[in-house]
Amino acid sequence: MTIKPLSLKKLKTVPLAQRKVDSDSKDFGAPYKAGSSLEDFLCSLPNLGCAGDLFRLRDAMVSAYRNKHAIILACGGHVLDAGLGPLICRLIEQKIISGLAITGAALEQDVEIAMSGRTVTARERELSDGRYCITEETGCLINDAINCGALENWGIGNSVGKRLNDSEFEHLDHSVLATAFRYGVPVSVHPAIGADAFCFHPAARGEALGETSIRDFRLLAGMMAESSHGVVINIASSVIMPRVLLQAVDAARNVGKTVEAVTTAVIDPAASSAAITDVVTRLSMPKGAGYWLSGPDEILLPLLFASVLEVLGDEVM
Repeated sequence: MTIKPLSLKKLKTVPLAQRKVDSDSKDFGAPYKAGSSLEDFLCSLPNLGCAGDLFRLRDAMVSAYRNKHAIILACGGHVLDAGLGPLICRLIEQKIISGLAITGAALEQDVEIAMSGRTVTARERELSDGRYCITEETGCLINDAINCGALENWGIGNSVGKRLNDSEFEHLDHSVLATAFRYGVPVSVHPAIGADAFCFHPAARGEALGETSIRDFRLLAGMMAESSHGVVINIASSVIMPRVLLQAVDAARNVGKTVEAVTTAVIDPAASSAAITDVVTRLSMPKGAGYWLSGPDEILLPLLFASVLEVLGDEVM
């Protein structure tokens, strides 16, 4: 079969004036001048793409803060592994964040930061002799706190937060759990049994893990029940937190709570399609808006909160 080139002599063109306008010059970026302020830097960014979504998320957070609506962060382990713990601690102190939900991996990172002021990673060669997952001190502290907390009808977040505050660790000012406990900010922890190392440490007790975990899910459901017109940001968790957030909202609505007009966001360069669908699309329904900021959290999160504080200025404590 012989294919002949297609003649384009009769091709129909469209006038430029009839095309849909995506942006105009007011949305374009501008050169940054050395020595300028943070406000000048933010104004130099284009109001398009990820930067445009960041500004829209910033505006939603400013509105939520001013109107006393919820601002909830849901964090995976990479958030703390990337050194963002002190930033989140400061936001708790400034009463910007009203609630936190974290994975079991984030819990482990936070406890180890409180203990040593460092993040640690198991070496792959340790897989060969079974020392890849278990860290003695981390597992002991977390499980001892959980086992005691279960007797007091506490969740994991409250139990570990109190245990850290009762300790004499030198780096508590970098611990999100310790800071949240000190300032009365609710923290729910959502472990994955079998994936999170502290869950199969010798000190772990299944009945305590189960009881404190379900209490923290109920705590998160309570936070989500009060999230209308607020903001929920999922950072660096593509599997656990998106599904837990969605189930918590469903539980709240199931018992008669109205949850609507929530602004949601995913900050994660490698977010799964499920995370984007669950958080950006489903969690923001009805009447809300959702955004995916597809860049590294160690850059976007500080930039986001710096822009929020720049707008709020003296309104923040």
